[in-house]
Amino acid sequence: MKKHFYLLKTCLCALAVGVLAGCSAEVDNLQLADGMGAVKLSLNADTGFETTTKAVDESSYEDLSLYTVQILKNGAVVSNCEWTGDALPKELVELDNGNYVLKAFAGEEYEDKATSTDGFYVAGETAFNINSDTKDLSVTCLPQCARVRVTFNEMMPEYFKDYSVVFSGTTKLGSTTETWAKDDKDPVYLALTKEETVTATIKLVDKDGKVANDVVRTKALAPGKAWALNIAPALENGQLGISITIDESTNDHEVDIEIPADWL
Repeated sequence: MKKHFYLLKTCLCALAVGVLAGCSAEVDNLQLADGMGAVKLSLNADTGFETTTKAVDESSYEDLSLYTVQILKNGAVVSNCEWTGDALPKELVELDNGNYVLKAFAGEEYEDKATSTDGFYVAGETAFNINSDTKDLSVTCLPQCARVRVTFNEMMPEYFKDYSVVFSGTTKLGSTTETWAKDDKDPVYLALTKEETVTATIKLVDKDGKVANDVVRTKALAPGKAWALNIAPALENGQLGISITIDESTNDHEVDIEIPADWL
């Protein structure tokens, strides 16, 4: 059954939000008041999950207007220091001396959802200090999730009455399970905060309605990582099973043939 989640568009986004000063004429000529420094901001977006799989088109986050860029002090946004990524100030931004955080993000933060089939939240921040100077800074926004995907071979319905994959693991909101049904197509995004072991439990029912023992695979995933499983029917020594390919890169990989023990 398809679950309903809040709307977030797909992709990984690596952002460079910089404080670019130093040698420019604009900086050289800037007259700073006592106790103040200055920053200049820029934003770049580069999409693509960090994974061994082939390139996936998740380019919607190349749209800089989706991003919010903020400068925070003591956890609060500094007055007049919040912009969209496509409307950053071209002039230097003057700041009082002190400690700050440069933050950039896009999408909606995971508040009460551990998984999504619509996309995900990306965010990043960098702490910096102003001491009557200018700074060169950058912040990288990364997806606050891992991506899992299953592709069932078109021959599966000829051998199996039903089949699915249940993903389980510990997310930002605790232990979570998500079922990839036989007709699902959209990637699933798991809200991870650090590297976690994710389990994929493959469930099979043959054409006669007999339920096989579960086939289980595990993988260590972290935010920005992806896991793709390609599953197809397989016959080995006259026994029905499945072949499992654990990624979809162009490199050669061994195909794992699994014959459920109770079908031997």
